[in-house]
Amino acid sequence: MPKSSLPRVSEHSEQANFIEAVYRIYNHRADFIQTLLFAVPNGSWFGGSNPWAVFNKFKKEGFRQGVSDLIYLQPRGSFNCLAIEMKALDRKGKKNAVSDEQLEFLSAVSCNGGMSWTCYGCDEALDVFAAYMSYPVRGGKK
Repeated sequence: MPKSSLPRVSEHSEQANFIEAVYRIYNHRADFIQTLLFAVPNGSWFGGSNPWAVFNKFKKEGFRQGVSDLIYLQPRGSFNCLAIEMKALDRKGKKNAVSDEQLEFLSAVSCNGGMSWTCYGCDEALDVFAAYMSYPVRGGKK
């Protein structure tokens, strides 16, 4: 089947599949802390009768555009955290697949001791997470 005729898998589905797989693969490990892996709903629609008012409220509370979709806050190896920017597979190689704000956040994470990646699809994100989990735990729960 030609690639163009394959159904599109959304970024949401890729990210949900990633979370499901991580829990299935790592929940039995004593060195995995599920509560430290979370999603940042930056792509969420601010619904209601006045979405701009909701957006401005969240911005005053510290909302920041460009923050990666997934954050894991357990320090491992020489890294203090992992930030993953998820993208659907069909965005790979496309111009502007990653926004300037997202690139700025990923760079800030890397420059300040974190590991940061843009992952196209669940499988790529699982590979990055596996690599991160292969480093020894640094401090905290072991």
